[in-house]
Amino acid sequence: MSDTVTVFVRPGDPASDATLRYLDQRGITYTKRDVLSDPSATAILFGRLGRVVVPVVQVGERLLVGHDPVQLARFLPREDSEEQHVSFGASVRTVTGEIAAAKQLPATYGVEVGQVKPGSPAEAAGILPGDVITGIGPYTVNGGADQFRRAVSLRQPGDTMLLTIWREGDISEVAVAFPAEAPVEVPAEEAPPA
Repeated sequence: MSDTVTVFVRPGDPASDATLRYLDQRGITYTKRDVLSDPSATAILFGRLGRVVVPVVQVGERLLVGHDPVQLARFLPREDSEEQHVSFGASVRTVTGEIAAAKQLPATYGVEVGQVKPGSPAEAAGILPGDVITGIGPYTVNGGADQFRRAVSLRQPGDTMLLTIWREGDISEVAVAFPAEAPVEVPAEEAPPA
C-alpha cells in the first residue's frame, strides 16, 4: 500500500468505534492514535484542523473527518486490484413530488423500487416493487437514485446494508445481505440463427 492510514480516536466514542470496526472489517492496516492519552495526536489535529475532533482518518496527507463510510471507501487504499461488485437486484428511481404525494410521504425524498429480480439480495430482504427506500443506515436518501446506486456500489461481498422502507404509510427497517460469493452476472446473448 502506498498510503499509510492513521486513525485519531477517543475511547468510548461511538463514531470512533464505528470507524475502527469499518477498517477492521475491510482488513485495512492502520495506526491508532488516542487523543486523550497522546498529546502529539491532539497537536496534529489542532494544527491541521484548528480543533480536536474524532474520529479523523488520515490517508497520506488527506484528513477524513467524522465516520463517513462513503468517503472512507473512496479514499482508503485498496489491497486488491480486482474490484468485487455486488448487485442489489432491483431497479430504483428518484422519488418526485408526484410519487411522494401518491405514496403519502411526509416529504419528497427516497427512491421508489421498481422491478425486483428473483433470487436477488433485494428479494431475499423482502423488498417489494412500489416500496420507497427512505434511508441507508443512519442517512436519509436525499440524493435520489444516484445516491442509492453509489451506496450500493461501495458495498462488497459479505457486507450488509440496513435500509429504511416506506410501504403504504408504514416504516420498517430491513437488512440487505450481499452474499460473500457474489454471483457473476453474464450478459444474456441472443442464440445464433439456425
